Amino acid sequence: MPAPDYTIADNPHVFMQCGPITKETIDKTEGTGRDLTLMTQGGCHQVWAKNGNKVEHVAGSILETSGHNLSESPKGSVARSICAEYGDIDIVASNGNIRLTAKNIYFVTSGEKGNGNFILNANGQVTLATGGEMRLASGSMCLVSAKSININSNLRISGKIFKGSAVSSASTLQALLAGNWSQLLTSLAQTCK
Repeated sequence: MPAPDYTIADNPHVFMQCGPITKETIDKTEGTGRDLTLMTQGGCHQVWAKNGNKVEHVAGSILETSGHNLSESPKGSVARSICAEYGDIDIVASNGNIRLTAKNIYFVTSGEKGNGNFILNANGQVTLATGGEMRLASGSMCLVSAKSININSNLRISGKIFKGSAVSSASTLQALLAGNWSQLLTSLAQTCK
């Protein structure tokens, strides 16, 4: 005979319950009922569901630290790892900023058959600044601007210069001005052939 659902703690500070607590959707929907619920006086709660999902709400901020016992010298010492075997990872700050700070930052894509793309969309400025040297390397490169491209420096060009048709870039410029990113990527792919 299975053990009954029961309350582990119920006091002014914390509520902890095994199994369902109400008749709300998460409790009565088949396969997604509660396994464990934890709620605090400060408005934080965690819910573990029977389908393997977990929901966590923190009313304030979260500060996590790790790696205190790792040596500073060995390369590749991992202090924190976030892995998704399947599915995406979304990081959203609707009313704030996202900052990445490290000695070095690496972005690596591994799409199959050369489809590992790195896409950056912005509705304002994109600023890349360095006190050292900036290098851009690719099998081929295409630059498209709705207005003009300004280069304020000495310029060295190795290779031939060909003048193309402005008509071929019309759809790309229209998509850029309209902020239609899906159409823009398609137009770039066609214009830069």
